[in-house]
Amino acid sequence: MTLAAVREQGEQPPERAGSIHPAPLPLAERETAPAYPLEALGPVLGEAAERLAYHVQTPPGMAGQSVLAAAALAVQGLVDVARGPHGSGPVSLFFLSIAGSGERKSSLDRLALAPIRDMEAEKRQRHPEELADYKARREAWEMRRDSLVSSAKPKGRQPMSEGEAAYLQETLAAIDAEEPQPPPTPSMTFSEPTAEGIYRHLQHNHPSAGLFSDEGVGFFGGHGMSEEGRGRTVAMVSKLWDGDPITRTRGAAGDSGVLAGRRLSAHLMLQPVVAAKVLGDPLLQGQGFLARFLIVQEPSLVGQRLLKGRDPSQGPHHDPAIARYWSALSELIRTPLELNDNGSITPRLAKIEGEAYAAWARLHDAIEVQSGEEGRFRDVRPFASKAAENAARIATVLALVEGEPAPTVAHIERAGRLVAYYLESMAIRTAEARQDAEELQARDLLEWIKAHGGRLAAQDFKRLPSEYRSAKKARPLLAFLVNSGHLQIDGNSPRGIPASWRLAVEV
Repeated sequence: MTLAAVREQGEQPPERAGSIHPAPLPLAERETAPAYPLEALGPVLGEAAERLAYHVQTPPGMAGQSVLAAAALAVQGLVDVARGPHGSGPVSLFFLSIAGSGERKSSLDRLALAPIRDMEAEKRQRHPEELADYKARREAWEMRRDSLVSSAKPKGRQPMSEGEAAYLQETLAAIDAEEPQPPPTPSMTFSEPTAEGIYRHLQHNHPSAGLFSDEGVGFFGGHGMSEEGRGRTVAMVSKLWDGDPITRTRGAAGDSGVLAGRRLSAHLMLQPVVAAKVLGDPLLQGQGFLARFLIVQEPSLVGQRLLKGRDPSQGPHHDPAIARYWSALSELIRTPLELNDNGSITPRLAKIEGEAYAAWARLHDAIEVQSGEEGRFRDVRPFASKAAENAARIATVLALVEGEPAPTVAHIERAGRLVAYYLESMAIRTAEARQDAEELQARDLLEWIKAHGGRLAAQDFKRLPSEYRSAKKARPLLAFLVNSGHLQIDGNSPRGIPASWRLAVEV
């Protein structure tokens, strides 16, 4: 019987005082995590993910994460999504993939992002020429401006007239408006940014960017997440997921500003030991940063990745499903963005309406019901609170990749299956983490009882280690130890509640 079951029954377990349980302390039964629903990704992303998982020999969910993250990066600058009368916002998506060393994260990421890396490579080839052109235009502009200022200087002691001053001011303003700007750097993505680095990238480079890393420890352990910088970085990344303007305030003139109309998607791959620290970080939990992420952790395939029976001449570059994915992504990523005079993205609005909205509303309400006190998702409410919005975003990405202008009922339903997977997996992981912690506490309490004479009375709870001194905390642990055969009840109170315990006698 688990601790949760003991709490459900109340303080008094079914055993009578003096009963003996020789069985060793068992681990509670574990729920089986659901399989990642690759088919819900559809004919483009789903088939590509399935084939990438085959060729690279990685868990299917990690392949699904990789293609969906790349697609979100390609789509986010083109459209926003309107959820009926419930507001509109970006289609950007954040992902965490948890996998150990040797799970081929880098190989998978490289293939999933191939169209984006190809475009970045083309930009790198053109960059030296663009930089040389910029320097020439900059020098010509500076000479023109310096010449105007020099010619306008008063000769001798004769002051400049008001008309001359007004003309100079007007002309300088016109010249300054034509100041050449440096070409953007070729990269659309980054892996270890600071808040300041993100701001500068979105200000001077591409207004739609990606935070992608096959070694996410570089981000969570980098300078941007240092003690002094992590709050700024977390706040800025969260604002970008929300679609809100981001700000930077500095003392030096020209270093402050507000950027609107910028987009960011993310996919960070983490090893389990790093993920445990990240998922348990109070700051990342408290600010809702982690709740924005869609998380996958699947059983390892190491030891099962055999080459027997595979055709060595047929790799991912020969696979039609992967080719279709690359073609669709390349077309999307190369579509020019609609920008205003300030360089802000002005995306088209993809509306969820009609039957599609009715399907999304049903999904929203189902998640809301299961977030209540008796619901399946009560322990993962921060994630559940953003699940319906994430579903709308996923549905829009799927629609655009498949050539549709807005989500259909089918896209909503498929996005719902994906979100259900993420929520169910998170609920299981959360329950397991709590269960593991409680079992460790039960073992800790048992060792204390053994070291203090093998007996414990309710009036002596105050002698227990500080974390177990309250009856509310101690009694479920003691009941669990009774049910698992390590303790037996030695006496009850007049009300029939266990009042003393001793080590069980094995027979």
